[in-house]
Amino acid sequence: MKWIITSAALIASSSSLAQQGNPSFCARLAPQIGLHPAGKPGLYEGRLISGLKAAFIGGSASIAFGVESVGDASHDDEIALRKACTVTKAEYRCVVDRPMVLTVSSSKGDGRVEATPGEKALVTTKGMRVRCADGVVS
Repeated sequence: MKWIITSAALIASSSSLAQQGNPSFCARLAPQIGLHPAGKPGLYEGRLISGLKAAFIGGSASIAFGVESVGDASHDDEIALRKACTVTKAEYRCVVDRPMVLTVSSSKGDGRVEATPGEKALVTTKGMRVRCADGVVS
């Protein structure tokens, strides 16, 4: 009986290690630009300016996004990559829906993440808030 329990514990811990070994797009981006897990799984949020600096000093912040292809991109992929990041109604949005490299530069740090095939995410910024949602493209 001990063998079965031990085996089950080993299987459970190895599967959780496998999940930890393959973090999502947003989980890989978050620590690079100062995002933290939010209330929902796969959602990370942060502010460009936070803490005492924002309360006492104020200040300004900036954010920039860059997109590039992974390997040799087809003509259609190049067109899609040019349209991956857009600005609408004071919100900047980058849709990650294909293999690509997204670079995010902000006052909190610079992040560079390569999206793997099938990986989807939406990175948005509105005002001082930055969000990254895994599995979402709209």
